[in-house]
Amino acid sequence: MYKRIIAAVVLLLSFSCFKYPLPELAISSDASLQEKLAAIDTWLGDLADQRKFNGSIVIARNSNPLLINSYGYADRNRSIPLTAKSCFRLASVSKQFTAMALMILKEQGKLEFDDYVQTYLTDFPYSNVSIRHLLTHTSGIPDYEDLVLKHYLSFFTFLFFNIDQSMDNLFYTGDPSLFKDRYNILTMKNVLSLVVKYQDQKKFEPGEKYKYSNTAYVLLAYIVETVSGQTFEAFLDKNIFEPLGMENSSIWNLLTLSDKLPNRVQGTYGNWLNDYTWLDGIAGDGAVFVSAEDFLKWDQALTSHALVSPAVFREATSPFITTSGDTSYYGFGWRLSPKGDLMNHTGSWVGALTYISRRPANRSLFVLLDSSTNKYYFEIRDRIIKVLDDENF
Repeated sequence: MYKRIIAAVVLLLSFSCFKYPLPELAISSDASLQEKLAAIDTWLGDLADQRKFNGSIVIARNSNPLLINSYGYADRNRSIPLTAKSCFRLASVSKQFTAMALMILKEQGKLEFDDYVQTYLTDFPYSNVSIRHLLTHTSGIPDYEDLVLKHYLSFFTFLFFNIDQSMDNLFYTGDPSLFKDRYNILTMKNVLSLVVKYQDQKKFEPGEKYKYSNTAYVLLAYIVETVSGQTFEAFLDKNIFEPLGMENSSIWNLLTLSDKLPNRVQGTYGNWLNDYTWLDGIAGDGAVFVSAEDFLKWDQALTSHALVSPAVFREATSPFITTSGDTSYYGFGWRLSPKGDLMNHTGSWVGALTYISRRPANRSLFVLLDSSTNKYYFEIRDRIIKVLDDENF
């Protein structure tokens, strides 16, 4: 019982909104781009020393790095420093890789974006939901996290379940198999079963409007497995990461327990490891790990259309028009700006905060990766974005 009390205190402290102000990112108004990048580099280093940032940054143009650096530790307990080869959990930034898998299958003639989901997942309960609806978050399917809470747990059992997991993370020794052995891990099949069981929970008719749903991208990963006959992990490795030479990138979760990512970064919260939850047996909505160095290769592939044709990529990065005529600015795994000049995405999960933005017209890239549940992250990101926007970056 005392362990639960300790963990409850930890959880309450973790939800605290209190934080010390960040030091200023001091840049003179007449500074050159090179001087601004140097100031960002120094500032992030100082923040890492203060335990307010632990991650990597990529700022590039034409897929050439103007600033690529890492600050802090890949594994603080073992004093292993971060490098450009350290691979970070991307959380929802993973969705662009899931979307690319569907685009590749489309190019291979194995599916169409307007095919109905039931064609590939026969247990799926809705006959009028298409792959396009899943890709653009216009399916009306509720988020599986809400369904998990409804199906498996009451609020109080959910609270104490997470307290137990918090204790595991507090005393975690670095071996994820110990975590796997204790808990039943949620799988993609479980997610589909929840959708079937709670099919009356659909929010709206498909195509009617936009509502972000992680469920959609889990189901897309399931479709990739069904169509390709491979695991989702194997498909991404064979069709994306290996062809692009992304040597420090792959799927990793509590079901794969892959040892092929030796540079995987340990997620943390403050002084504690905070790397897993029992939801980490699924993929599609998350579970991709990528290094800062590999993001340059990914950006180059998107620019050069190395994986899919310009026509397919153009379709994937176009707004969605709802049945009522409104415009939704979410493409296939990317948020889009109304002006059409920016595509970006944010990711957030235990031990992971991520952001990527691209401006295709001037071929610029900004990636900020943090391996901690960092209350300063979004303020850090926004200050850097302001500097880059001033440079029309």
